[in-house]
Amino acid sequence: MFYIILGSTAFLFLFLFDFYTLREEGIKKKIFGLIGISLLIYSSIMLAIVSPRLSIPISIKLSAGLAWFLSLCLLIYSLFLELPFVKTYGKKEHSNKLVDTGTYALCRHPGVLWFGLMFLFFFLLTGAKLILLAGIIWTGLDVLHVYIQEKLFFPKMFPEYSLYMKETPMLIPTVYSIKKCLSTI
Repeated sequence: MFYIILGSTAFLFLFLFDFYTLREEGIKKKIFGLIGISLLIYSSIMLAIVSPRLSIPISIKLSAGLAWFLSLCLLIYSLFLELPFVKTYGKKEHSNKLVDTGTYALCRHPGVLWFGLMFLFFFLLTGAKLILLAGIIWTGLDVLHVYIQEKLFFPKMFPEYSLYMKETPMLIPTVYSIKKCLSTI
């Protein structure tokens, strides 16, 4: 349970990343972002090591391993390749260019989708019981995090965010948003 709590604290650091992004305090932004990501990665690895396991058939494990890798790649793509990396994560000032194409046409927070799927498939790959619980808790915290972003940060960071909110679903893709995603990716 310790690692689930430790991973949960990552979202406090990711909130501070957003806070210092808005205040354009680059060093603090980078430090809190790195701490948040590091805590999630470390806690996930430790849970996979120490958790009691369920017996999962090898065919499910192989399929889950492939789906986990795809979810991880989509998470990296959405958060670190589709967004302007240096302006989003590296510079003091934030990028005020809103990305509304590709996976950001699918929904406003595609990283949440890939994050939740990644933990579901990681559980099926490893059989580690605590990974399932952590995935549920951390995905819930991720949803809370993006809700806070929507209310406190993004409308101040992106002048056209209110229009983006009207045109693109927050988390659950629609037929229209799937078509827009596929046509702009």
